[in-house]
Amino acid sequence: MKLNKYKTGTLALTVTFAIATSSCRKQLFQDPVNSLSPSSAFASADRAEKASVGMYDQLQNANFLGGRVLIYADSRGIDMNPPSYFAPLPTFVNETATEITFTAPAWAGAYRTIGEANLFLANVAGATGVTAAKINQYTGEAKFIRSLCYFYLVNLWAQPYNFTAGATHPGVPLVLTSSSSPFDASNAIPRATVAAVYNQMEADLLDAENKLPLNYGDPAFSDVARATKGAARALLARLYLYKGDYAKANTYADKIINTAAPDNYTLNSDPLTTYRTFTTRESIFSVAMNGADNPNTNNALGQHYNPTKRGDIQLSSDFIGLMDITKDLRYKNLVTTSGSAYYSIKYLNTNDWVPVLRYAEVLLIKAEALANLNATAVADPVATALINQVRARSQAAPVAPVTKADQITAILNERRIELAFEGQAEFDFLRTGRGIPAHGAATAQAYGSNYVVLAIPKYDTDKNPNLVQNPGY
Repeated sequence: MKLNKYKTGTLALTVTFAIATSSCRKQLFQDPVNSLSPSSAFASADRAEKASVGMYDQLQNANFLGGRVLIYADSRGIDMNPPSYFAPLPTFVNETATEITFTAPAWAGAYRTIGEANLFLANVAGATGVTAAKINQYTGEAKFIRSLCYFYLVNLWAQPYNFTAGATHPGVPLVLTSSSSPFDASNAIPRATVAAVYNQMEADLLDAENKLPLNYGDPAFSDVARATKGAARALLARLYLYKGDYAKANTYADKIINTAAPDNYTLNSDPLTTYRTFTTRESIFSVAMNGADNPNTNNALGQHYNPTKRGDIQLSSDFIGLMDITKDLRYKNLVTTSGSAYYSIKYLNTNDWVPVLRYAEVLLIKAEALANLNATAVADPVATALINQVRARSQAAPVAPVTKADQITAILNERRIELAFEGQAEFDFLRTGRGIPAHGAATAQAYGSNYVVLAIPKYDTDKNPNLVQNPGY
């Protein structure tokens, strides 16, 4: 429904049953959403808690962080054969079918979630019977969710941060109040610069870091499914890496790496564990899912990747060639074959959680930051050790780059292997100033190509004359 796709007039509340009972924890985000006025939604501590959970329900949107947005970013990298189901999105063709079927619903899903977070922030301070500590926690959660949405929006619909000096090129509309929407002519919000979007994400995440708890005392669910201090720090580390602020990326990676027990993070001994248990100490933040959240055959990660279900996505031979298939557990335990085709089995079911931030990524962020901060032409030994820490848990042979340039290449290749199909494939090319090579039916895209970013949905540009379309569309 176009008129309320950002849901600015009501607050979605997810009813929570038996949160304290471990057998019922997985119901936290699965119950039907009801609409209440803000005054009713914050009339008690219990309702405020349910309203905070409602923001995560919005984050599960099947066209956005229910998994689809990860596929959109990955399908335009080179680790999968361009899947025909999503055509023409993976082949960088300027066709409106891409927008109508795939990208416009993702844009709408992101802004609907942002609208929910904004409405929550506008009302949470006046909640009845809620302690100051709880209000801080809820505020941190809302700001983390808002920042996470903007991270994908600005990286899918705008050129990367360093495309222009000072990131002054167009980003996406910054909607920060509950009554604003980027398509409404009465608001007519223009696109903010990429710098402004990153500055807002940074400010939100720094505030969230201060306000969020280290844990919720619920390692079997909420410590991964809800935003924590660790989640804010990990997203900040990624944000600074994408900006090329390597000193801050290193600092925030260290905040994760040096977190004291029992809140410390660690790699699982087998990479498969991360995608079957979901709440280990390798996962920093994931979008919690179950079959009721994303039940159809067109959206869930497990449907598109699993060859026994839709199986739309086949892995590229270039990706397979990155691994030693006789040793690396990321091949042996996370890849399968059907005939001559290769498939990822990270995701098998509609209830598989969507990974957003993992400890392995943090280790590789620190490695890349150190490699780039290194003033010499030789490889940084600590960065090499970090790459090999990630490789060792998958029983992959260690690497030994000699030069700084070779080390950066090794890190980017390791990111391709380790973070495959987790939504950063295209982004890693763009943020490092590289064009995307030709692969399968996709033609090569030079750095700065108009088509490496998505079209702003026509519905919104028609409604808002200040919402300028990306070049080439």
